[in-house]
Amino acid sequence: MFNTFPFRTAKKILFGTGTIEQVGTELRAAGATNAVIVTDKTIAAAGWAEKVQSALGSAGVLSVVWDGAESEPSVEVGERAIDFTRAGGFDAVVGLGGGSAMDIAKGAAVSLTNEGHIMRWIKEGFKRPLAPLALCPTTAGTGSEVSDTAVFATPELKVGLVSSMLYPDVAIVDPGLTVSMPGPVTANTGIDALCHAIEGFQSVQANPLTDAIALESMRLVNKYLRRAYCKGSDMEAREGMALASLLAGIVMGNADTTIGHACGYAYVYPATKLHLPHGFAIAITLPHVMEYNALAQFEKHAMIADVLGEDVEGIPLREAAYLAPVAFKTLLQDLGLPTSLQEVGVDKGMIPMIANNVLKSPNHCRRNPREVTEKGMIELFTHAYEGMLACEM
Repeated sequence: MFNTFPFRTAKKILFGTGTIEQVGTELRAAGATNAVIVTDKTIAAAGWAEKVQSALGSAGVLSVVWDGAESEPSVEVGERAIDFTRAGGFDAVVGLGGGSAMDIAKGAAVSLTNEGHIMRWIKEGFKRPLAPLALCPTTAGTGSEVSDTAVFATPELKVGLVSSMLYPDVAIVDPGLTVSMPGPVTANTGIDALCHAIEGFQSVQANPLTDAIALESMRLVNKYLRRAYCKGSDMEAREGMALASLLAGIVMGNADTTIGHACGYAYVYPATKLHLPHGFAIAITLPHVMEYNALAQFEKHAMIADVLGEDVEGIPLREAAYLAPVAFKTLLQDLGLPTSLQEVGVDKGMIPMIANNVLKSPNHCRRNPREVTEKGMIELFTHAYEGMLACEM
């Protein structure tokens, strides 16, 4: 017998090379006449914002570019976008960029139909549906285009604006927009997608739909991420990774994430003074999260090991399960990413504080398949500091 479960995603998804040309017709169909394009200076300089403006104009939609998006955006950056959006007479929003630009765009779309500001919406929610919103990722990793969350940083912690109304009218996933990503960005964002798929698969909120989608996302990452990292012009690899990211985002929007994200947040700004890319930070500790959770999910972790390329045929289930974190760590090494916290500036004396920070993320802990304890987190971060899995010791 299966439990009942909900399943939500964007109202419409367009996937494929060249689909960005349809952003104008899609927004026009949603009622847009004048759109603000929320992006960053790098994307604008690359010409993608101009291309989106052209597509909007062809459909009779006026547009203006706001290129003030920043990585890991603060609430203040989000509010600047909101002030610009409200003052401009716009009736629609396009988010063009990585997860940060798309999260800011969600906030801007909320602001056109609701009073208040980001922190108020986080604390009290908002009541009215968003203005027409199109989200167009230029990276393959965050999955924000199909998630119900927008993340902002305060001086103390990262906070999430969460609502089923944050799904866009259309998510346009054009792999062509990702070709110019350099190798390190390809690695950082691609590993983020894999983290979303794995954590969603681990989550106690997982269901048969998210499990199937998560496994396919993992398979695609294992097949294509190394290729996209080695040769950015490999369009099959770019398309495979764009699809993997989209699928992982759908998983995250429904099953959400576990302590993998809490551990990644625990040792970077604003929890500490370390500034690291989001996916990069989560990935360093994820092998140890997988090892911690494997005890609670032998079968699921054996499936992860299998889909990530480990030979699990004919070996005991427990042994197969503990190959999953080994496979993930091998991928980090292949992508030139660090595998220990000491490599990125964490001091060993910070471990008790970092471990305690994980417990400050109660929702991540609640969704984790294994009970989260301070003792368990200290042990996890001790191993992560050294970069050694328990099975390697």
